[in-house]
Amino acid sequence: MVQTPSGAPTGASAAVSRRPENLALVFQELITVIERMRSNRQPVSDAAAFRHQVREALKAGDAEARRRGYTAEDIQLAIFAVVAFLDETILNLRWPAFTDWPRQPLQEELFGHHIAGEIFFQNLQALLGRNDSQELADLLEVYQICLLLGFAGRYSIGGRAELRSMIEAVHLKIKRIRQSGPEISPRWALPNESFSFSSVDVWVKRLLIGTGVCVALAILLFAIYKLTLMGGVSSLRDLTGLR
Repeated sequence: MVQTPSGAPTGASAAVSRRPENLALVFQELITVIERMRSNRQPVSDAAAFRHQVREALKAGDAEARRRGYTAEDIQLAIFAVVAFLDETILNLRWPAFTDWPRQPLQEELFGHHIAGEIFFQNLQALLGRNDSQELADLLEVYQICLLLGFAGRYSIGGRAELRSMIEAVHLKIKRIRQSGPEISPRWALPNESFSFSSVDVWVKRLLIGTGVCVALAILLFAIYKLTLMGGVSSLRDLTGLR
């Protein structure tokens, strides 16, 4: 069980480039379900079945995040954030299907406590103190999404200014890391070696030839049009008796 981070990643771990699909995308489906519940677009009639589905989704996310190279500790911190967001959402909804959920929220089942609203921000404060790394930015992004979607935790009753300050600090940390890190895709980088255009480009020659043909064809069509027009005028004069 991981509740708070301990130490910053060093060495090769900190040098890994930003992944095209990061932690937030790994847990995207579950976060989307939570947001749909908050907007009353995800009805739930069976809490037990729903809890089982959530646990399976978390297991799948854990396995996928490990496959992408994230540490077990960071994965658990991401899972904790998602679970805290889910529990708070369910408790605030007060749906009949979740009548028994407050007696054993998912955080108690997985982490052994009822104070995720407090530990969430303890974790976040510790993460903000870590050395910069792409993995850290990815993990912070999970916390940032939960906050932007409405998670408040210990700030549910008061302290909104402090909450906004925390959100801004997370945003700036992520922005600093990703702006100073490697490019998102190496395909955007220009080649290191110098290059020059060839003196005679084959496509330039083809374009010139094509242009010449078009000009010649236009002149020919104009001549035919003029001759046809003159012939038509002459015929018209003959018909009208004009000379």
